[in-house]
Amino acid sequence: MKVTATISDVEYGQPGLFRGYASFSNPALSAFTWPICEIRGARPGAKLCISAGVHVNEVAAIEAAVRLQRLFHPEKMQGTVSIIPLINQPALYKYSEYVCPLDRKNINFSFPGSATGTFSECLCDAIMGEWCVDADCYVDMHGGDLRENVSKFTIYQRTDDAALNAPAQMMAMCFDSEIVVGLPASHMQNPGRPPTGFAAHGRLAIMSEAGANGLLDEDSVRFHVDGVLNVARALEIIETPPTAFGRARVLCDDYLWVAAPCDGEFHADVEPGARVERNQRLGTMRNFFGEILAEIKAPQTGLLLWRMTHPSIPKGSPALAIAVEEGFHPNMGR
Repeated sequence: MKVTATISDVEYGQPGLFRGYASFSNPALSAFTWPICEIRGARPGAKLCISAGVHVNEVAAIEAAVRLQRLFHPEKMQGTVSIIPLINQPALYKYSEYVCPLDRKNINFSFPGSATGTFSECLCDAIMGEWCVDADCYVDMHGGDLRENVSKFTIYQRTDDAALNAPAQMMAMCFDSEIVVGLPASHMQNPGRPPTGFAAHGRLAIMSEAGANGLLDEDSVRFHVDGVLNVARALEIIETPPTAFGRARVLCDDYLWVAAPCDGEFHADVEPGARVERNQRLGTMRNFFGEILAEIKAPQTGLLLWRMTHPSIPKGSPALAIAVEEGFHPNMGR
């Protein structure tokens, strides 16, 4: 990774505050640079990498990444904090939902990537192999694209290695979440989110989610900011008192997408964060005469992670998602 300074107090890699632009070595990425802020303490310590803007409409996360640049002070910390506030550079000012315009792939589901793949796959490979290569933890902040409302939750990847699971769960619990989702180990069989791609290589990454409809709401921004600061405290980068927790942080071990059963207008009965029971009606699909075409029911008891807010949804597209509480079995209880 090559960096070019803009307004910077120090050279890249030296103690102090660095601000500039990064470029990656893969020729497939050569048309773009990424804004990077790196704060390095005078004392050695852990390295925390933080990003936002994998989905460019998730503006609360992007604003959190901007604010965090001014909340770490070299003289009051040890180790390194490195921040890229906008990952999906090709989507900037295009407002594309979820995907990178160059290859129509969702960067969020392309980890660990490939050096010989499409743009999104090359970018994921560069994030892991260049920018985050020496990171002790990577936090990727998300939430609230143009047509969705999400609960405040975090994601980590479960593996068969207890020594990796414990710190991953601990970092995910640093956020004042309604829900903490530990993805099943089976997810590592395919490309996936950053926690999945990093865990497949024995490394630590988590995601935070908060926001709605591409809006810059202060509560969601603070959720991301406070959670990242707590992660930095857990890594002993900073020593200030942790932020207090006010939400339940319910541990869940599965993430279920629920698709629209037909074309139509989705009308939700429940909102993100709500607890739902198996077979409970979560909403209806209606036609333009207001007639109910189908009901959407909960496939499992759990908590509503997010739902689509724009009502027009085609058959087979996700309408909402449910997190299943840890240790819950439909026929056995907990």
